[in-house]
Amino acid sequence: MQTTLKAGSATTNITPPLGARIPGSFRPRYAEDVHDELFAKAVVIDNGSTRVAFVTCDLIAIPEKITDVAKARIADRCAIPPAHVMVNATHTHTGVAVANLLGVDEDDGYIKSVPLKIADAVELAALRLQPARVGFASVNEERITFNRRWHMKDGTVRMNPGVNNPDLVEPTGTIDPELAMMFVEREDGAPIAAVANFSLHYIGTDNGNALSADYFGHFDRLMRRYLGDTCISLLWNAASGQINNIDFSGQTKWTARGHQQAVKMANVLAGHFITEMQFMEMHDTLDLSGSLATLTFPRKQITAEDLKVSEQVLSVPQGTYDGYDRGPFSWVVGQPIPQALVDVYARECQRIAKLPAQMTAPVQVLRLGEAAIVALPGEVFVETGFSIKSASDANPLFLVSLANGYIGYICTDKALTEEGGYETWAAMSSLPDVGTVPAMEALVASLFD
Repeated sequence: MQTTLKAGSATTNITPPLGARIPGSFRPRYAEDVHDELFAKAVVIDNGSTRVAFVTCDLIAIPEKITDVAKARIADRCAIPPAHVMVNATHTHTGVAVANLLGVDEDDGYIKSVPLKIADAVELAALRLQPARVGFASVNEERITFNRRWHMKDGTVRMNPGVNNPDLVEPTGTIDPELAMMFVEREDGAPIAAVANFSLHYIGTDNGNALSADYFGHFDRLMRRYLGDTCISLLWNAASGQINNIDFSGQTKWTARGHQQAVKMANVLAGHFITEMQFMEMHDTLDLSGSLATLTFPRKQITAEDLKVSEQVLSVPQGTYDGYDRGPFSWVVGQPIPQALVDVYARECQRIAKLPAQMTAPVQVLRLGEAAIVALPGEVFVETGFSIKSASDANPLFLVSLANGYIGYICTDKALTEEGGYETWAAMSSLPDVGTVPAMEALVASLFD
């Protein structure tokens, strides 16, 4: 027999010290300032027999070696099994290096310490459990996101090709406008947590050397302003591997930049949330469950010739290698690697070649009554999100990218074989090869059976 729900929320500060490496670019950046603190934000929900926990981190990604340690500690101290815990990253590009990503090496010391802070957030949330109600809603917001991958007149596909570029033809696909929402409140109506799920890669900040949670952090602060400090707000990145806030057609003319624009976009989502929570049906009982499965996928192939070219690239000064007409690597489709970046991908070839040809990553489904959370271990394309949503009866379905592990861009087979472009280039931030998306979609479907 179900009992009244209980829920709690908490945060821990995961800001690294100044001097930490900042990922999200092709070359290293270092933290010289803190614009706003980075947090791990946790929500725990308990129906009397089952507990589930979500913890969202202001990081660019969340590798398995971090989540495994955090989940083990959560299981030990909170008695919540790993299958019932989702750990995800927002994808801020002004966080700290938690993995080897392009030209930025991971921060070993931070990687050892941050799992404890992630687990602490869940434990604190569990300590604050109190009778609660949970509601869900979903609306569409079509005005603030755009596909950043464009077909060009020369037949290639390019990311971020420039606003009003005369060589633009059309975007490679659409956007996903759905904003899915979950609100958790105490019996007296005081807010515990607000959770939003939206397809928008990130916005960007004013200073690439200042640590910041980007618009994900602004959303939390705005919601606290609206609802009070008892409300901890999580903004989950949906299927947004090729989605950003720039309209390259030039039809949408933003005048704001950096944090000013991030606040504007966070306000759009917060405004929807404040409106929709007035109409939510609030539940004081919910069936809760969690399933965790292992996706086996092929990594991109690195040939002997690729390794030979990598050695040649790295044997000359940075930016001077020009001994190629195409590629210069076997996995390049369409647009070649720019000369200024070819050394980065030469190193990535060498890294990837040392990995197993078949790799694994976690895939998770959490059920909360009629709603569901699908947690995927990388940067998922919109087409994949639509496919998973259409195959599920969940209402709403929260599709969460960058969760429980990180294998980089999980590109569609069409993008890999026909379109190419930055997202498809072989790197630690783009490991999966052809066949990964169909296998992942089938695995998710099996977890709903």
